[in-house]
Amino acid sequence: MKKILLVAAGAALFASCTSKKPYTIAGEADPSHNGQTVYLYDFQENRAVDSAAVADGRFGFSGKIAGDAVRRVALGRTYADLILEGGDFTVDLKEGKVGGSEKNELLNRFSTQYDSIQKSFYEKYKALLDDESLSEAELDAKADALVAEINTALGDAARPVVEANDNALGAYAFWRWSSDLETPEEFDEALALAGARVRDFGPVKKVIEKNEALKKTAEGMPFVDFTIDNGNHDGTPAKLSDYVGKGKYVLVDFWASWCGPCRREIPNIREVWEKYRGEKFEVLGVAVWDKRENTLEAAEQLGIEWPEIVDAQAVPTELYGISGIPHIILFGPDGTIVARGLRGEELKAKVAEVLAE
Repeated sequence: MKKILLVAAGAALFASCTSKKPYTIAGEADPSHNGQTVYLYDFQENRAVDSAAVADGRFGFSGKIAGDAVRRVALGRTYADLILEGGDFTVDLKEGKVGGSEKNELLNRFSTQYDSIQKSFYEKYKALLDDESLSEAELDAKADALVAEINTALGDAARPVVEANDNALGAYAFWRWSSDLETPEEFDEALALAGARVRDFGPVKKVIEKNEALKKTAEGMPFVDFTIDNGNHDGTPAKLSDYVGKGKYVLVDFWASWCGPCRREIPNIREVWEKYRGEKFEVLGVAVWDKRENTLEAAEQLGIEWPEIVDAQAVPTELYGISGIPHIILFGPDGTIVARGLRGEELKAKVAEVLAE
């Protein structure tokens, strides 16, 4: 009997903890958007869960929710993020502000501070680029110092929010902070501050997976193979191991036809390919996040003659923790990752260095 009562009590407690509570969101937008659709996005599921039309500069949402969650109210490119739970909330898309709870007041303060630090960085960095008195070495040194200064400030803004809030607010703060953590070591140090709710936040889980991929494919680590079923131009399967680990240095360019910086990097890649190709060196292009026909057309337009794996989509980028392209990795003769993130003159210098050994 006691066991039955304990089970019943536990079930009741669980139900009370997960029961859904009603919420309302009263929104304001510029009347010029009348008739347009506002969407309510769920960060955890990465999808729109509701929509409403703007009328007389106003819109609204209502529903029920268990606990708290991060939501985004979006109208075109205008948006505001909020912590949604049971209760009544306000969203002002004109000012980018949300209200209705202490968590959202903290969210406003955190976002304002974080945005201000990032804006300061861009302004200071632009001033450095415009300073014609600086040599290239001086510019690099000052830029590195500025990045370190700003990253410290961003950490000082995010860290206390993450440490004090194992909830949707802490998850949101960590997610924003994670994009400014430059190395896997910095990420791991920050993640150690996060609680279970923060770690279970959908976007944070993706960043954790990316960080693990970066650690597994860091410089000095062995290459991670992948197979693309129709990766060759003739539609037959292609593997990274068809090229890497075969006794040559291989420069692998992860790129896409629609990517302007990728296309601008092709002349640098062609220069090293024409200079060094042969028994010790090869170049391989891997087309990601692209349509097969667009890749093939662009390769012809750009005069790409080195081997390619096409239609790879997100397979290699997930394995190697790649979030932006072009991303160029140099593999050693045995498949060891020698360097990654190579571009421009650094790319040329690194290839020349290893082939001179």
